[in-house]
Amino acid sequence: MNHDIIVDGNIEANIKRMMQWHTYDGLLNGLPTIEMNNRHLVVAKEEAKKICYHDEIYLIEPKQTPIPHKGEYPFGEPASLPAVTCIAKIRYIFPFRDKTKDYSSLGIVWFQEDFAFPIDKDVLEKIKAIPFREICGEFEW
Repeated sequence: MNHDIIVDGNIEANIKRMMQWHTYDGLLNGLPTIEMNNRHLVVAKEEAKKICYHDEIYLIEPKQTPIPHKGEYPFGEPASLPAVTCIAKIRYIFPFRDKTKDYSSLGIVWFQEDFAFPIDKDVLEKIKAIPFREICGEFEW
């Protein structure tokens, strides 16, 4: 299986680590809300820091789909994120800014309807547009 991915338009990087889970794993009752989803985004970025072992994390902002509900929902505005939360550590074998470093890395958080692989085509296009050179961390072996 090929673990290469294109970032920043034309940089061929590697997926070095990946973690996925059902976005609403643990939601036992009720509907997800915009407020709950916003907390989930914060948690996903914090998890990405642990999974990737660095603070350079990029979130591909997911679409929140309104959930029709009769009457007023007491816990907020019902809305859902895509079914699967994905985190990947992306590494490129050269640095861009600090030539004393050995490689570049970025953690990416995104959401899609099914477990990868494959990564959703729309997500791949958004990953390709990430300004990797500007926001990646640079590290030593």
